[in-house]
Amino acid sequence: MPITFKKVSHEYSANTPFAYKALKEIDLTLAEGKITAIVGATGSGKTTIVQHLNALLLPSAGEIEVVDKVIKAKEKPKNLKSLRKQVGLVFQFPEYQLFEETILKDVAFGPKNFGVPEDDAIRIAKESLSMVGIDESFYERSPLDLSGGQKRRVAIAGILAMDPQVLVLDEPTAGLDPQGAKQMMSLFQMLNQKYQKTVLVVTHDMEHVLDYCDEVVVVENGTIVMHTSKQEFFQDSSLMVRANINPPAIVRMRTTLQEHGFDISNDVLDLDSLAKAIAKEVLL
Repeated sequence: MPITFKKVSHEYSANTPFAYKALKEIDLTLAEGKITAIVGATGSGKTTIVQHLNALLLPSAGEIEVVDKVIKAKEKPKNLKSLRKQVGLVFQFPEYQLFEETILKDVAFGPKNFGVPEDDAIRIAKESLSMVGIDESFYERSPLDLSGGQKRRVAIAGILAMDPQVLVLDEPTAGLDPQGAKQMMSLFQMLNQKYQKTVLVVTHDMEHVLDYCDEVVVVENGTIVMHTSKQEFFQDSSLMVRANINPPAIVRMRTTLQEHGFDISNDVLDLDSLAKAIAKEVLL
């Protein structure tokens, strides 16, 4: 079933001089089985939105429906353990969720916490670490001794080990080199296509949105200003400029050519199509 926000608001430090309304009565329906990008300027409310999905944050007003559960303002959520197994959240700063003495123990913790026998939990942990590219020579190392990119991979493995129905990723490729980022995004795409996982990605990287996502949600000042298909989102670069988002290279090139008189459709979103459009103009 889809994930639905109904008139959801969230206020930090409510009833204090530091009160700040991060979300303002948002209505949003996220399709099941899609890869959806959540984009916007820093401080727009993206992370606040996704932290509501497994009740790390609770709404100040409104309600959220996610994996057959309803989270309502002013009500203590029930069955949190079940919800957090079904909705896996990888934090923007992975060191926040690494705490065991070894990498293998850290990734195995989630399955064990949900009742999986230790031998099976270790097997699942090894499979998950392999999926994110962590070699077995790292298994007995402390998570605190890893680089930022390695910590992110281990944090993602820890979530994958719990086999969530919904995978929520806050800047999942931060700290990874370009090849590592591509491998990670391809992994999320495989999980979506092969296992029908619903994937939500908070990101500033528009190349990844263009290459891997199905839908785009644009957040601005705690409100939803657009929720549309990837194709429609990249047709108009002015919205990205307004939201302080750097368009992908293909869109920047298309826009530059249009500004110089080339008649190129806004539907052009890949290099082959752009090359054909340019050739058509040049050969006229």
